[in-house]
Amino acid sequence: MEHLKLRRTLKKWLILSFTIIISLAIINLMALMFFIDLKKPKINAGELTKMVMAFYHGWYGVPEGPSLEWQHWNHWVMNTSTNEIIKYHDPNTLLANSRRDIGAVHYPELGPYDVRDESLLRAHMDWANEAGIDVFVFDWFGPPDEYIDENIKIMLNYSERTDGILLSVLYNGYEYRNAPLHEVQDELDYIIRTYGTSEKYLKVEGYPVLFIYSAQHFRSNDWALVISNLRKSGLQFITLCDAIEEDYAKVFDGLYTYSPVGSLASSSDLNDFFSSIADLARRYGLIYSLTALPGYDDTAVRLPGLRVERNDGETYNETWKAILELDSRWALICSWNEWHEGTEIEPSLEYGRTYLALTKHFADEFKG
Repeated sequence: MEHLKLRRTLKKWLILSFTIIISLAIINLMALMFFIDLKKPKINAGELTKMVMAFYHGWYGVPEGPSLEWQHWNHWVMNTSTNEIIKYHDPNTLLANSRRDIGAVHYPELGPYDVRDESLLRAHMDWANEAGIDVFVFDWFGPPDEYIDENIKIMLNYSERTDGILLSVLYNGYEYRNAPLHEVQDELDYIIRTYGTSEKYLKVEGYPVLFIYSAQHFRSNDWALVISNLRKSGLQFITLCDAIEEDYAKVFDGLYTYSPVGSLASSSDLNDFFSSIADLARRYGLIYSLTALPGYDDTAVRLPGLRVERNDGETYNETWKAILELDSRWALICSWNEWHEGTEIEPSLEYGRTYLALTKHFADEFKG
């Protein structure tokens, strides 16, 4: 009998505790919604000008260039099963084929270069323009006033002086994932105020555009708070995220993916993956941008690494055709020059200018 009474008492306490927890959660949610006001910009996503963009990795330097030292060409090699760095590439070493030992499976037509070199920037922008690329989406992982930040300043300044290509920012989640939320907010504030006013920064109806990479490192509510605080401070901007989930679609102004390599490597249906992005974006009236990929090979920097063959251009063709079928307003390319992962379309000794020609073909068709 006592045992039965104890069970009933325990049951009452459990019900009471559960009720209290649910009530507190509802109160917290209501309080959060009171303080969060996203005030999304009113844009017609379906009427945007069609544009082709390429992810640009502005982290390369050489000792004889303005960077005064090797940057990124001397990339590490990681054992991915232990996450240990086992060695570094040494560009000072010439290999049997008379090429430098760099962290890449392919070799740039220009050789290892410095992104602070204006002649390099001129070549990249000229090539991109010829291929029908409208925007370089610059991989930014701060903090302000350090190497990467200085590099985008140099690139943006050069584009302003020479009427070059438009730039946008890919805010890189691998660097902010361990940062406190207020630091992320401060960095986004810095990016918008520092670059967003430039005539060569990508804008939609006057709003500067940012791409958030690895958005799922923070919950959607965290992003809602950051975006709300920035807009309450008077900043107007547009953000796209790579978290293809309803909670994030409610917060951000657009959806995209950095790369479809996961779908290609697993042989899953690329059209289904792209359709999931397009369908979710349309449901919420968002911008969506789908991504072309020439192939993937990171075996020069990761062991055992991952490889998706280029198949004489067929991989690039397949991803572009999926983009054309789903009629996104923006098309992304992964990448212009991510040499470490072998996704570059920039001219190489292996492929020459094949991928510039393919890009031109598809960019013309995409833009009609």
